[in-house]
Amino acid sequence: MSTDCIELQKKLEKTQAILAALHQGELDAIVRSDDVALIRNEEIVRNTEYALEESRNNFQLLFDTLDDLLFIIDIKGNIKHFNMAVQEVLGYSINELQSMNFLDLHKKEEHCAIQKLLKGESQIIQNELIKKNNEIIYAETRFSKGAWSQHPVWFAIVRDISIRKQAELEMKAARKAAEEADQAKTEFFAKMTHELRTPLNGILGYSQILINKMALNDPQKKAVSVIKNSGEYLLGLINDLLDFSTLEAQKMDIYLEAVDFPPLIQYICEMGAIQAKQKKIGFNVDIPGKIPEKINTDEKRLQQILLNLLGNAIKYTDQGYVRFSVQLRDDKIRFCIQDTGCGIATDQKQFIFQAFNRIKDKNQQKEGTGLGLYISQKLLHMMGSDLTFESTERKGTKVWFDLDTVFKSKTTIKSEHLMSCEQDSDTHQPLTYPPRHLLDLILEFTMSGDIQGILEWIDLHMNDDPAYKPFFQTIKEMALDYKITDIQHMIEGSVMDGSE
Repeated sequence: MSTDCIELQKKLEKTQAILAALHQGELDAIVRSDDVALIRNEEIVRNTEYALEESRNNFQLLFDTLDDLLFIIDIKGNIKHFNMAVQEVLGYSINELQSMNFLDLHKKEEHCAIQKLLKGESQIIQNELIKKNNEIIYAETRFSKGAWSQHPVWFAIVRDISIRKQAELEMKAARKAAEEADQAKTEFFAKMTHELRTPLNGILGYSQILINKMALNDPQKKAVSVIKNSGEYLLGLINDLLDFSTLEAQKMDIYLEAVDFPPLIQYICEMGAIQAKQKKIGFNVDIPGKIPEKINTDEKRLQQILLNLLGNAIKYTDQGYVRFSVQLRDDKIRFCIQDTGCGIATDQKQFIFQAFNRIKDKNQQKEGTGLGLYISQKLLHMMGSDLTFESTERKGTKVWFDLDTVFKSKTTIKSEHLMSCEQDSDTHQPLTYPPRHLLDLILEFTMSGDIQGILEWIDLHMNDDPAYKPFFQTIKEMALDYKITDIQHMIEGSVMDGSE
């Protein structure tokens, strides 16, 4: 027998022995190191099968122990697989779920959106699942593309957010209730303000008559003054509380419009001069030689801020003067009010803009709600500005604010006549007043708080004489703002100065 045949016979016998050992489970006893190559491929296959089985078991264990609901659905929405949490939470049996479509777990209104999603890309949605007992679960579902048994599928991980959703709904309901309560409060204040203003204006009007036109002894004058001062305090309190409630409810708006600047400044100077004269202190005005004809601002709110700051300065100044100045700076206007009053103590400065905070004067207690500066600062913030102050106790206070980009037109006019509002000039008034008998008619309307009567009277006499038109316009604006007390002060000041 040839050498080749002998070698081939040996290999055949070895192969038969290996096969026999494999059948009998005695592979390790007969395989030598040079025989490993013959069985290596089979060992790799066996180890791979073990690893796949282990991974499959771990995946199923993880799949079933998660609290979230896990679905595997095909591109048509048919449920192919699910974890135990789906059965426990939704209440359906295995057989029911295996025969269901993912759409069956949703309201019909959501079917269209989910069908579009199954044709699109991976994303997260908020949806509502229907349990077997028809209860609703608010859910957040993450859809991810994948493959299952060599077919494209969607992995849907559903997280129950019912508790969070319920909290959101309750918060939304609470917010709505709070907004309705704020609205009701604002409407109540508005109605009550209107109802209280009318009798208060009547009280103030008659108290003015008693003081100025009746022969009263000193005790009687003092008693009537108490009535007048109390009425003015209540009227200011009502106005401040109305603004405060509106601001707190975030219902106050700023309306920007083209405003005639000289009449606005003239009105502020006029009212400051009247109040300073009653307090018997000086009132100085510092206005540029030429001022813009029009500016872009909320006229009503700007007047409110300036009058409030002037009123505070005059109230806390018993000796010396109050100065009102306007400065033009490129595209800004700076309004500044300085006084020689009691000033603000260092320990009070941090509270100056808090609601219901009042400056404490060691010499005497000043009346007020403590809302003026709070409201002014809030309004300025809405107008994109900020109130700044410097103050030294017993030496006075300086407050100012800037309005940005307010110039409506580059046209300017001379402002010399505004300087005549200074307290040092008692013989000149910036407005031309009508005859005494017409002024008395206005006072009669203010005594009864008859705003409509004042407006009708102004419309009737507005065109009597062009010289009186600025006066009538000023009174009309004050009447529309329910400033009955200011109207009285303005007219009585002119009467005491001898207007005929």
